[in-house]
Amino acid sequence: MERAEQGSSVLIAAAAEKIAVQIKGILPAGFGKVSFQPSMTKLKQKLTEERYDVVIICTPLPDYGLQSVIELAAKYPALSILMLVDKDVYQQAVYRAGDSGIMMLARPLSASSFQATVRMLGTMSRKVQRLVNDNLKLQQKLSDERYISRAKGLLIERGGMTEADAHRYLEQQAMNTSVTKREVAMKVIRDSGRIIISTQ
Repeated sequence: MERAEQGSSVLIAAAAEKIAVQIKGILPAGFGKVSFQPSMTKLKQKLTEERYDVVIICTPLPDYGLQSVIELAAKYPALSILMLVDKDVYQQAVYRAGDSGIMMLARPLSASSFQATVRMLGTMSRKVQRLVNDNLKLQQKLSDERYISRAKGLLIERGGMTEADAHRYLEQQAMNTSVTKREVAMKVIRDSGRIIISTQ
């Protein structure tokens, strides 16, 4: 059976590289890419360049603020975030994080609890990413259908076609010109003098 965390990528943010090395040393086996950043600013920059499944933030961290982590969680819904905080501030941090989805663990860490948490976060991130991808595909399909339906209506109204004829026309034009039905539909709309408000 494939491990849940197989192939998951981890970005570790810690004030010193030796701390990141220690964290990496107790990660569950089987993770893919593991990277390190020394500050929140650099962590945010890295996330704009590459996609990660799990971010582990070891506080205290230069330019760190819990609000900035909450904003990070909102910006990247498929990203699982684990914060490692001192036990003295653990309860307060959990309270302030609210329902942001950020996971907290108090230091000193239990290796078994840490590994179980990271494994779960890796699995959860990959599942959420699949849902996000499916949602994007659905939105694209609905957008395509809006253009195609509008073009069919114009072909029926102005070209005197039946619905079946309009459907065949769009399909044939797409095949003949090696473009998508959406692109053919947009051309029909443009040629009919209609304004395209959105090309999403």
